Amino acid sequence: MPDHALELSFDGASARAIEAQWEALRAAGLPSQADHRSMTNAPHLTLVAASPIDASVVAPAADLVAPLLPAVIAVRGLLLLGDGPRITLAHLVEPDAALADAVARLRTLVPGLRHSVWTPHVTLARRVPRRQLARALEVLGEVPPVREIVADRLRWWDPETQVVETVSGLPQPPASRARP
Repeated sequence: MPDHALELSFDGASARAIEAQWEALRAAGLPSQADHRSMTNAPHLTLVAASPIDASVVAPAADLVAPLLPAVIAVRGLLLLGDGPRITLAHLVEPDAALADAVARLRTLVPGLRHSVWTPHVTLARRVPRRQLARALEVLGEVPPVREIVADRLRWWDPETQVVETVSGLPQPPASRARP
């Protein structure tokens, strides 16, 4: 069963800045999140991923997170995840103490977490061959840097029903880029 997720989505300017990086990687012929065809594909910060997330957790999640939105989140640099021949390239992000505490409390409500430790990040590309990593970093260096992102919505992805629901914050806007 695919993971359910509670995620923070970003305001338009933040989403467009991340999507510009996705598109630059794609234009260079490199792996990119722009190639991900899921209906849920949009720049986001996953707070909790588990299989499943019970619906009874969603209201407490909104209670914990909604008062903190919109949240300005610092981008601290690039992060490499994985130890095999292909890695995930992401932005390491640092929420303020209040949001980090809320996420820590939220994570105690969800059994069966995919990852026991939360590493806040925004994915740019998955399955990047190590031999292409230097080129990917070069390409990202040519795109305006992202120094901060603004999270303005909490959404719940339920893969069983194929529904992405905004549970707090602004309503989900239309996709800001064309899907491939």
